[in-house]
Amino acid sequence: MPAQAAYRLGLTGPATAVNTACSTSLVAVHLAVQALLAGECDTALAGGVSLIVPQGRGHLHTPDGIYSRDGRVRPFSADGTGIVYTQGVGTVVLRRLRDALDDGDPVLAVVHGSAVGNDGADKTGFTAPSVQGQARVVAEALAIAGTGPREVGYVEAHGTGTHLGDPIEVAALRRVFGDGPAWCGLGSVKGNIGHANTAAGIASFIKTVLAVRAGVLPASLHAAPVNELLGLDGSPFDVVTRTRAWDGPRLAGVSSFGIGGTNAHVVVGPAPERPRAEPDPRPHPIVLSAASPRSPRRRATSPTASTATRRTPPTWAHSLQRGRPGLPYRLAAA
Repeated sequence: MPAQAAYRLGLTGPATAVNTACSTSLVAVHLAVQALLAGECDTALAGGVSLIVPQGRGHLHTPDGIYSRDGRVRPFSADGTGIVYTQGVGTVVLRRLRDALDDGDPVLAVVHGSAVGNDGADKTGFTAPSVQGQARVVAEALAIAGTGPREVGYVEAHGTGTHLGDPIEVAALRRVFGDGPAWCGLGSVKGNIGHANTAAGIASFIKTVLAVRAGVLPASLHAAPVNELLGLDGSPFDVVTRTRAWDGPRLAGVSSFGIGGTNAHVVVGPAPERPRAEPDPRPHPIVLSAASPRSPRRRATSPTASTATRRTPPTWAHSLQRGRPGLPYRLAAA
């Protein structure tokens, strides 16, 4: 798919397929960030796809296994019994912040740092999670971001809703964040959409970007009652069971952990405030072009055109000059 996207969109930077199981798409975000920092590209598309073939086969629940007993994912809940694999696709556009600001691009959030690592052999089995491995990648991402845990007000966790995975994830976070009182919200999008497998990381990333932008901590669905085995007492974390305003530190962490031990963590923060544009009283050239001789004049005299040019002449003029092809029949006016 990356090669097809590069071919169809005319992209010339690195086109790379990634497969690290459940952490695939957040690892892709990390690799895209590295490519931008290294100057290998100026714009990057990063994401993931989960497609289940054949459709509608369901799953078999076994006690203490990974698959949910009731067909619902309940991250951090005492009632959580495992995951449900679902389908999904997500993609984000990444640029170096200075380039995006210079070009006037809409910036939803800023990636401050990211890290990827593997558990190695430090766990009970190949598919088991590791406290040490997860803590290591979270600490590294914070160090790369040049910040500390006290600046992080929300963690979008991997949050599978299993009795083994969730307590291990909280234990790993506590190794990095230390003790409370609680200042950091904890949530997982898997309660909303299930476990999207190779697209799970990008779903978590997109949710967190939107939360950072809106200044809202969204509820982690089906998390109540919270599992006492998480060990949240005396910790910096509280599970966000109800949507609330984001009143704490404005950085967020996003975790995604893959079966086999490839872990990823990304630190995200708000976009910088932009100065309000000063009104420009000068005349602006409005250029129109079309394939037929009558079309430019008809467009120029339409009520829509006259209203739009009165409201925002600079942006209207810019869009027509830079965002439209030059067709044979043309008209310009100030």
